[in-house]
Amino acid sequence: MTMRLMTTPLALGSLILSSLPLAVAAPAMAAEVDGPAITWEVSLWGNRRGFTEGVEALAAYLAEKTDGNFQLSLQYGGVLSDPTENIDGIQIGAFEMATVCSFYHPGKLPVSTGLNLALLPLPTLESQYRTYAEYLRHPAVAAEWATWNAVPVMSVLMPNYEVMGRGEPPMDLAAWQGLRINASGGHAALMQALGAVSTTIPAPDLYSSMERGALDAIVYPYTYAFTAYSLQELSTWVTDSWNLGTVHCALAANADAYASLPQQYRDLIDEAIPAAYAHQIEAYSEVDATNEADFEARGLVRVPMPDDVRSALEAAVTPSWQAWVADMDSRGYPGQELLDLILTSAAAATAQ
Repeated sequence: MTMRLMTTPLALGSLILSSLPLAVAAPAMAAEVDGPAITWEVSLWGNRRGFTEGVEALAAYLAEKTDGNFQLSLQYGGVLSDPTENIDGIQIGAFEMATVCSFYHPGKLPVSTGLNLALLPLPTLESQYRTYAEYLRHPAVAAEWATWNAVPVMSVLMPNYEVMGRGEPPMDLAAWQGLRINASGGHAALMQALGAVSTTIPAPDLYSSMERGALDAIVYPYTYAFTAYSLQELSTWVTDSWNLGTVHCALAANADAYASLPQQYRDLIDEAIPAAYAHQIEAYSEVDATNEADFEARGLVRVPMPDDVRSALEAAVTPSWQAWVADMDSRGYPGQELLDLILTSAAAATAQ
């Protein structure tokens, strides 16, 4: 299988990568950015993995530049909140920052779900974060987050999705009929177009659901997300270069906590974001190389995309986009304007 990440690591990211292991051993130095001692609690779930490397790099950057005065305390394992309740925790100030995925909150962040539409033309992680930044600036999107007393600080990048499952590999369209597949957002519509039954289960519960036979397959970011939850241990097959698109998550801050930060700390967050993205992209590349070798050693069967499956997916994409537009219009949002913004921003970002 060919690598999915068509990326060019940024020089700034290399600096962050090289600085992370030196942070402990380096002698104490004067802070580059002066300010008060502040620690923010950050609600995360699962373990440290490709998905969280951007947050890790952001935390390292802030601590280094302030000589430890501005700390992000990264709390893994859902100890502060279930992932489906992070937006609520942000709203009430239970913690200062959290990763928030709109597919967990479609009723609370409906406009943001536009970035979850399947097969959006975002072939690289760089094109993703540039497009996401444009979309998050739209007044309707910004107002939606403000309703939850939240400020999206940066996006949390995820590679394009593939499907991994157990049992007989589905080599034609008929074989997908009735498969129970974990999928969210636009990916759920795609799986339904193949005849599968889609559901959305929180990430920490996926392994047990597949183990006990409640799920046949999972649509997830390739490759890191499968291995982050050890799903390859239960699986017998994985789709080969289907590139189904991805979904959007954001690292969001409580708006009151963000507003109370000294200006120099807010500026430092903005300065750190490009390096955090670059570090995450590089980390994904390294993880993919390791995981591809592991999948090969386990003998996972690669499932190509046959013509009948391709036709079914292509037939489902435009209607799923238009259904989202209609849903936004019914809620009083400019659905077509929002979709056009995504597509034009994606085209511009991909051209860079």
